[in-house]
Amino acid sequence: MLQAHDTQARPFIKWAGGKTRLLEEIRRTIPVDISFNRGLTYVEPFVGGGAVLFWILRQYPNIEHAVITIM
Repeated sequence: MLQAHDTQARPFIKWAGGKTRLLEEIRRTIPVDISFNRGLTYVEPFVGGGAVLFWILRQYPNIEHAVITIM
């Protein structure tokens, strides 16, 4: 079965105000123990082009569910 972290997904559209350049700053806001938790759900209220969504799913394979909205 293909897992989210097995792919090299990138933002699916070029999005004004995209967060690709902010990923390092976003990483600093994530709790350091996130990798130790199981069964996590990531909620992305402003998916836009998907940069943060795809990045976080690759970085943290312990996230089992993702809830997104398209604004």
